[in-house]
Amino acid sequence: MSTYKIGIIGAGSIVENNHVPAIRSSGGTFISWIYDKSPQRAELVSKMYGIPALSGEWENGWLEQVDVCLLATPYGTRPPYIDACRKARKALVVEKPFAFSTEEHSRHCEGFRPWQIAVNFQRRYYRSVASLRKMIRQQVFGRLNAIRFVQGNFTLKGGAGYLSSARLAGGGVIAESASHILDIVLLVTGAENVELSQLRSLRREGLDYDTNFDSEITAADTTINISCEISTLRNLENGLYLEFDDALVSCDLSPDGSILVRDKASRKIDFVLNDASPHETSRLQASAVNEAFAIFWEQFLDGLDRQEPNQTSATSSLITSAWIGQIYKKINTL
Repeated sequence: MSTYKIGIIGAGSIVENNHVPAIRSSGGTFISWIYDKSPQRAELVSKMYGIPALSGEWENGWLEQVDVCLLATPYGTRPPYIDACRKARKALVVEKPFAFSTEEHSRHCEGFRPWQIAVNFQRRYYRSVASLRKMIRQQVFGRLNAIRFVQGNFTLKGGAGYLSSARLAGGGVIAESASHILDIVLLVTGAENVELSQLRSLRREGLDYDTNFDSEITAADTTINISCEISTLRNLENGLYLEFDDALVSCDLSPDGSILVRDKASRKIDFVLNDASPHETSRLQASAVNEAFAIFWEQFLDGLDRQEPNQTSATSSLITSAWIGQIYKKINTL
């Protein structure tokens, strides 16, 4: 693998706790600098990891020092940095949410080769996701007919910082958190198209707090109904619930979460799919969060080396942006 010099724009907790350790664990990388509009944040990460911190107003000339940029600033602040990387011909990894329409998604990708721009949907590499994907594609329990996705965690804190601004965050809990699972649903089903059918939402000033919506996924020669319940106002029984011809399956979607298989008639647990045996487990299946970040960076850099798009590439999540765009277009008209 070639040696890549990496610049980091944004010094939030996800960079501090996840991206920097993952980059450093991948071979052939050197973090040249970190920049944040908050000098205190940049200095903190700088001192923790010994990374040079840039200060002052952003300068496009800094990009001359690197081959790749990680862009981990709030959604609403990203366009100038994306444009700067495009003009400087630098590869780019962008945090989610990436875009709120197929048009915006495509604009961000313009000027980059498919393997040069990636979206950090690192949960795609969870071991539990690989198990669900295999189960669906091999029709282990027959055809998949319906999915229910539930994510609800009550909090009194509400939004803080950029999360309290729709302009900066792009949206509420769906954009900031649940978008990961929406992306996973599309991935494991092999979705070719998705259409929103109905939606109800509690929102304020462009931020969604409690939303129920139904959609229909088209995959190969089948359609799959999906209902979603996503909230920061209620504690819910979080997880993915899948209805197959011959079984009911549920998974909490932690990296190595157990998959419960139930009889359709009695709804009693028939058996639990824990993990594959060690000799069946791919090195691209993460059993911990930071391991997923490490695999993501390994795969992105491997794509750069080979000049081939892969599962990290922004082109592979265009349909995710399309679905999120439909959802927020409807929320914003309520």
